[in-house]
Amino acid sequence: MANQFLVMYLDAIDERLLDYLDEDGELRLDTVKRLRYYTTALLDGSISPAAVAEDWADWFDLAPAFVAAYAPAEVEELEEAAEFMDGDLGYTVLTEADKTYLQALELQLDMYPEMRMDEAEE
Repeated sequence: MANQFLVMYLDAIDERLLDYLDEDGELRLDTVKRLRYYTTALLDGSISPAAVAEDWADWFDLAPAFVAAYAPAEVEELEEAAEFMDGDLGYTVLTEADKTYLQALELQLDMYPEMRMDEAEE
């Protein structure tokens, strides 16, 4: 069964984002791994938000889609408080709210493969 919420969410942003979904309408594992890579890079300061936008601008659409589809409401609240998610990519220093969101996102991304395996077993 397709994740209709995720399909509609991504399609409303840009139809091409649907290419990141598998045949079940879920985010492909390689997409989640790439989200995790950039999330970790942002957290450890090895890349700036502006560089992420240049390297893989879809991160800024897919990360919120992941949170909306798979993360608890608390992570969505952290996302709303994260300043760099507002689109102002001109600064390079992440706020504490940004880092808290990224840490929570990183944890959720790490749990994704296990969540998918649990669903497959049901």
